[in-house]
Amino acid sequence: MWAYFYAHGRTRRLCSSVQQKQAAKIIQKYCSNYDKGNCLLLEDGDERVCPQQISYAVWCRWFRNALLPMFPELEAEIFKDIALRRCVKCGARFVPHSNRGKYCPVCAAAVRRAGDRERKRKKRHTVRI
Repeated sequence: MWAYFYAHGRTRRLCSSVQQKQAAKIIQKYCSNYDKGNCLLLEDGDERVCPQQISYAVWCRWFRNALLPMFPELEAEIFKDIALRRCVKCGARFVPHSNRGKYCPVCAAAVRRAGDRERKRKKRHTVRI
């Protein structure tokens, strides 16, 4: 069940506890504004706790615009306007780049190589007179 709430003139998307834990790990590892639990962008002389670490809502614009696009699966789970699909070959979840996407990036490369191999094999075996 996806939940929204209204705060500060905006509708915010709430994350599940699993998604919030994943977001916290991403922030700790990749956020350039994160320093020992504090947000450097919010500091004005005294320490300010990172709001994204303690909240189930997506508050931080830096997290939303810079970090979340690096993890398209998590972004698609949090914001349902991005559709996740399952790979036809292996069943993994992935974010398609177009509406025709059937395979995850790993399987897409393998399927493309197999198709190229088959096409070239047919071309080599045709008899020219």
